[in-house]
Amino acid sequence: MAKGYGKDPNLIIPHSSPWPKILTAGQITLVAVLADIIVPRDGNVPSATEVNVPDVINEWMSAPYAWQQADRLTIHSALVWINDESTIRFSKSFIKLSSKQQIEIIDNIAYQKQDLAEEFIKIANAFSRLRKLVLAAFFCSPAGTKDLGYQGNAPIMGDYPGPTDEAMEHLNQKLAELGLSL
Repeated sequence: MAKGYGKDPNLIIPHSSPWPKILTAGQITLVAVLADIIVPRDGNVPSATEVNVPDVINEWMSAPYAWQQADRLTIHSALVWINDESTIRFSKSFIKLSSKQQIEIIDNIAYQKQDLAEEFIKIANAFSRLRKLVLAAFFCSPAGTKDLGYQGNAPIMGDYPGPTDEAMEHLNQKLAELGLSL
């Protein structure tokens, strides 16, 4: 009859960030547009913004750790480049462009092709990092894991059956090969 410790904390969607978030409202909007280009709504599968990917990117970029600090510079530079390129080509910010114009710019930087123009190499690398962050954030969301068909992180109802005899035989064989058998 020991007293419990309460509910487990919600580590998937924390209530607040442990550090101040750095992206401006305009940058969040740009990240949202880019994220939805990378992961658009597809039938019943929501878009990146529908599962709060821009907030995850903001959280990631705001974190004080070395890896995130490097991404902060990379992603900030990419956002500036994308808006500058939009202004040069179409005299508008990226979020005010038509879908066709947005895709025209993204098509230039989305893939690191052999014939990629030299002026697009650095931004293609930066966009690749942004795309990886967007995809990671999306596929870690409940909707993303459902879309993948991921079945982990689910309780087994009833008694745990344990490993199969075949699995145990394989484990014992590997342990014996390593000289670790009991």
